[in-house]
Amino acid sequence: MKHAAFCLALCAFSLTAACQLSGRWESSLAILPAPPGPSLEETTLSLTYAIGGGWSVTSTTEFTSLGLTSQSFGLLGRFGPVIVAGELDFNPQSTDTVIVTYPNGCSPQTEAVTLTAPAYKSAWLSSTLQFAGLEVSAEMQHWTFPYHTEDNGEDSEGEYMWPCCPPQTGSYTLITLQTTAPPVTLAVRFEDCCSGIAFKDVTITLSDASLCCGITYDAEVVFTKLGFGYTEFTLEIPFCCGIAIEASAKFTVSAKAVNLTPKWNGLGQACVEVYGDVLWDDVTSTWLGIAIYGYKIRCEFAQCRFVELLTALDVAEVEEALDDEDLFQGDEFEYVKLGFCGPGCCGGTYTLTVSVYFQPAGSLFGLSRLKMDMAIPVLANFILTASVAVDVSETTGFKMGWIFTF
Repeated sequence: MKHAAFCLALCAFSLTAACQLSGRWESSLAILPAPPGPSLEETTLSLTYAIGGGWSVTSTTEFTSLGLTSQSFGLLGRFGPVIVAGELDFNPQSTDTVIVTYPNGCSPQTEAVTLTAPAYKSAWLSSTLQFAGLEVSAEMQHWTFPYHTEDNGEDSEGEYMWPCCPPQTGSYTLITLQTTAPPVTLAVRFEDCCSGIAFKDVTITLSDASLCCGITYDAEVVFTKLGFGYTEFTLEIPFCCGIAIEASAKFTVSAKAVNLTPKWNGLGQACVEVYGDVLWDDVTSTWLGIAIYGYKIRCEFAQCRFVELLTALDVAEVEEALDDEDLFQGDEFEYVKLGFCGPGCCGGTYTLTVSVYFQPAGSLFGLSRLKMDMAIPVLANFILTASVAVDVSETTGFKMGWIFTF
């Protein structure tokens, strides 16, 4: 009788836990080329458990062909009007040797470091309070050496950018206090390199501010403990017939950059983006001209239906601007991309993207590669994905995957 009662209680607890558990499973399998044949490219499993009272805990596990590569845990909830969120990130097994870059003025400037595993990498915890149109937040971020991968608040594509000079390499803490009263945001940051908390920088941002005649602008100014950091201005000027021009300029103590984007809201939407930089002589403080690295033309006819043309005059600079090092392969410098979508199963929407890549010479019309990416909903909670890539050397790549939510 006791065993029966225990089993009944265990089943009731398991049923309750299952009702509070949800998740997402996303996988990708490389089918071709062969050999090696079918192999796991990447799979990610996210499980979210609702504790009650508006709190939830999430576990995200990622596997690749190298095995378990990432593990993180997230927390989300609230204390009354205060929203609390956080995350813990771990290195399960990587023992690679990486190059760590230190700030300018440090000695050495770079250093080779071998990772240890399993190991704690980083964590962050934030709290946000909103009232009367005002938002106040506080966030604490912590990294253990050498896992910091940000440079001036921007992700550096996995490069290890440690913000402290050696030998202060134990851990790094960043505290951000932010207040937003639209359209103005004020953010003050403090840092600790295991030697005490010190002021880092202050940022003043103006977003979607309106001038006369429908002109809007954004502005951002940053001051560090060394003085001026940078300032950036973005201005959107509307003309007739749905035509507008968005111009932005960024000035730092050592460089200047400008971006000009004409927009047209006519038949769908057509946008032109130009990638370039301002050439400036810091010694004589003279403007030398403008360097154009490439341009992109995109025409959108409906939701997820578009035509896009990208031409790179300097491939490396364009890939850096788009934060995609694998955008082009070999001698490729240009692509034409077509996007389609339509109704799928169970109220979902299928998507299909066809990309044609070109090289200067060596093939008919300069065609180098054809790539197709598809996402097709099969069930209400199951999406089948596929990617096919064929190049002129007759090498074919085929990947299949799925996204399953529960």
